[in-house]
This record gives sequence, C-alpha cells and structure tokens, in this order.
Amino acid sequence: MQTTKKWVTGLGLVALGLVLASCSNSSSNQTKTTSNKTLKVTATQAIATADPNKADDIASQAAIAQFMEGLYTTNQKGKIVPAIATKIVKPTNGGKTYTFTLRHNAKWSNGKAVTAADFVYSLRRQVNPKTKSQEIGHVAELKNASAITSGKKAVTTLGAKALGKYKLQLTLTQKVPYFNYRLATEIYPLNQSFTEKYGNKYGTSAAKTLSNGPYVLKDWDGTSDTWTYTKNKYYYAAKSVHIKNVKVQTVKTNTTAQNLFESNAVQVTQITGTQVASAQQGALKQNLTITKLNQLYFMPWNQKRTVTKNADLRRAVSYALNRQSLVKNVLKDGSTAATSLVPTGNTKNPTTGKDFNTDTGNLYTYSPAKAKAYWKKAQASLGKKKLTLQLLTNDNDVNKSVAEFIQAAIEKNLKGVTVTVKSVPLTNEISTLSKGDFDFATLSWSSDFQDPIDFLNKASVTNSVDFGKFKNAQYEKLIAQITAGTQTTTARYQTMQQAAKLVAEKQGVTPLYQTAAAHLISSKVGGVHFTLLRDALYRYAYWK
Repeated sequence: MQTTKKWVTGLGLVALGLVLASCSNSSSNQTKTTSNKTLKVTATQAIATADPNKADDIASQAAIAQFMEGLYTTNQKGKIVPAIATKIVKPTNGGKTYTFTLRHNAKWSNGKAVTAADFVYSLRRQVNPKTKSQEIGHVAELKNASAITSGKKAVTTLGAKALGKYKLQLTLTQKVPYFNYRLATEIYPLNQSFTEKYGNKYGTSAAKTLSNGPYVLKDWDGTSDTWTYTKNKYYYAAKSVHIKNVKVQTVKTNTTAQNLFESNAVQVTQITGTQVASAQQGALKQNLTITKLNQLYFMPWNQKRTVTKNADLRRAVSYALNRQSLVKNVLKDGSTAATSLVPTGNTKNPTTGKDFNTDTGNLYTYSPAKAKAYWKKAQASLGKKKLTLQLLTNDNDVNKSVAEFIQAAIEKNLKGVTVTVKSVPLTNEISTLSKGDFDFATLSWSSDFQDPIDFLNKASVTNSVDFGKFKNAQYEKLIAQITAGTQTTTARYQTMQQAAKLVAEKQGVTPLYQTAAAHLISSKVGGVHFTLLRDALYRYAYWK
C-alpha cells in the first residue's frame, strides 16, 4: 500500500498569526471595520508549490487547504463534512463505488463552474507518470491507479468517471475504510483549460494557480516568503467567510514569532520547546492551546546489518529510553510519549469507543533492568562485549536534542555501547536512508487520514517508507489482512491491535513520541481551531 509522503522537519506545522483589529464605538462600524481588516499570519516555511497534484510537504499542503476545496472538507472540530459534494456518500458495490452529486453553485475564482470533469482531470493528471507526482499515495486506492503510474495502463482506465456535469463516480480496487479522509484533505479538482495553459508551470506562482475554495492565492511568485489569501467572491459559501484578506509572512524562529504575538503584531502563532513550558507558567497561559497531531517520531533499524538486525539489541535500546522524560524534560512542547506505533486519538474501538492505545496498553515502557538483560542476550548472540552505533538524524534543533537524549540514555543503560550522532538536512537524511547507509535513525511521519494502517505499515515491506527493510512473515500477513478490505470493522480493528503488539515485540521500528502543536491565540480572535488532522482553516476565523 502506498502512503502519503509527509516528511516533517521537527519545526512543527504552519504557525499562524492575526493582527488585532481596531475598535469602534459604533457596533455597526465595528463589524464593518473588523471584517475588512487584514489578517496577518506567520508560517514556519514557505510554499514549495501550489499544485495539489504535486505538493508533498506540510507547508504547501496546509496552504493549499486554504484556497482549494475537494468533495469533502473538515469543520472546526476536524469532522468530515460535505463541500463540493452535496452530502457524505455511502459507498456501494461492497464499499468500492462512490457516486457523488456536486453542488451547482461551486465555482472557480474565474467564475467558471466546478464540474465532475474537473475532478476526473485532476485525478488522471495525478496518476499520469508524466506529471511526476510524489503524492500518488493520495489516489493509490482508485481502480487501475497503480497500473497507470507504472505505465501498464492508459490514464483513461482510472476509476474516475463524470456521469454528468455534476455527477461523479469513483471506483476503488477494494473497500477503503479511511477513504473519506482522502476526499476531505487530499483530493482536489483542477480546471483543465487553465491548468494546461501553464503545463508543468501550473502552481509555480499565484498567477499560475486557480482556486475553488474560500480564498484565492495572491502575491506569491513561487520563491517569495510572503503571500496573501484574498476572499474568493465566487465561493459558494462566501457569506460565511469573515476575513477578507490574510497576509502570510514566513518567520523561521520561534522567538521572533512569540515576540510578534507579545507586541500585538500577530494574534496567533506557534511556539515550541521551552517557550511552551514558559507560557504554561506565565502570563500567556490563557492564550496557550496544545493540540495532539496525527504525527509520530520513530526509529527505523537497518535490518541489513548484523548488529542492528539483532532483535535483542533493539529491545534493549527501547527499554533504555525513558520517553516520559524525553517529552517532559527535552521537548517540553506538549508532545506525548509513544505507547504504540499509532498516535493517540487516531482511532477508537468500534465496539467500546476506547482509544486504540488504551486497548494496546503501553507497549514501550522504560525499564533499565530489562534493557540490561536484553543487552546481555545481544552480547552473547553477537559475540561482542562492545559496539558502536551511528544514529542518523535531521539537523534541526529539535532532532539534535532528541538524538542527544537517545545517545545519553543508551550509553548510560547499555554499558559497552557507544553512540555517535550524524546530523544532516532532511533531504540528505532521506537519501541516506533510501540507500540503506545507516545503523538506526530518527524519522517522523504525519498522516492526512485517521487510520492505524498509515503508521503500522511503516514496518512493512509493502511500504516505500520501510527504510530499515524489517521483514516478518507473521507481521506481513496481518498487514495484508488489514489492507485487503474484506474484514468487518471489528475484525479489522482486532487485527490492527495484533499488528501493533507484534511490531512492538519484534521492535521492527521503535516509536519515540507523538508530536503536538502549541499555539498562542489572542482572546480577540475567534474561530481558530487546530485539530489532530490539520491546521486551522481561515474560512472559520473572525474578529470578536
């Protein structure tokens, strides 16, 4: 199964900021003034592309969500709701066929109607090998998608058909329990004539981008660190969009972002590390909100090397890590210790409503005694009393701190093990991992949909992110059952529980912590809500 390629740098998601509107004595004037006041926003990274078929980084995808809209979207609480589609569709054909009726008043920012053909064109373009999309995983479940991307079938055979101007049918290869999330956060239409006018240059600047969402992208030349979202007058729900202009400026240091907030230059911003701990204790406490993310940091192990292939060594390392201490004393940003390979809040037991991790229990406890015992077993099987491991990591400050913590914990609890740290830029780390030139590493995965499989398959050979090449026949059998689409909801949940426990027992990959986003939000601003799945959508923001 292919997945959403969302690598995370450790700096967090897009940080937002708002400028305080001036007040007026007249209530009617106040409403008019605040609704026209520009909303000033900060982001931690610049947009890489505005092309929804190609965006594979969090910053670009978060920006696209502001000015594009798919069949579904999410409300302020993160719940899936209809958007271009008139209702949430119940699939037929054993859960494989979705037939949508599109709203007739959805328009592009040039006034043209959004039609079923726009979705078909976008989906075909995304799977077309010529597009060179890195986000094939978004549409991999569509019928013939894999065969098309590998050049074995024509794009016209894709399971996407326009049955009429406002009637769209999507056919999957099998039942996909989380497909509604794809429709709400990953799949967007494209206007064919506008897109083909610019070809591969589509989405490389605001002028070469067409919007169908609440806002239109403006003032972005493809490389600039600033851009603007301007209200789309053709948006079908334009009356519910209260902020007409949102100006974004990239701010790369959290200290600067907090200073802007404290000086009233922005009303919402993201903070990390010691800033969060300080805010929890100080005057900013009432402005602080911490949101768990559908994102997990973990350690892949190189199964091609004798030492790191040793399961007892991997178990020893896992038991040597005090994850509670890591999140409390090192990260200090609201992140939580991993208890399974699945983030807390991702999935609930379909029968009891309990969280997935409540049912698994803590599969990654801290035990120096067990760490020493497994290290002793590893020494015996490896025939070595001492060894040196290299930890590969991203070179940002957060990952460097986490690497130092891991290094110290291992060397303290596993006498005879020396850990060296190699910190490189994220792109270099991915390249090195892909080549298999590492012992173990730290890596983060963020998913656009809530289902355990997008995390469990990080230890499966069927997934391109299985850099460590962990292979276990029993585990692969469980993954195959989970992805087959033939189990009942309850049976599938139980199988995922088994998989989570097995990967923990074998230490196929070793989870570290679930990330969180900490934001400072002014009491003068309403409608700014962050959820497990995505950043706040500005269409819901308003001045109080």
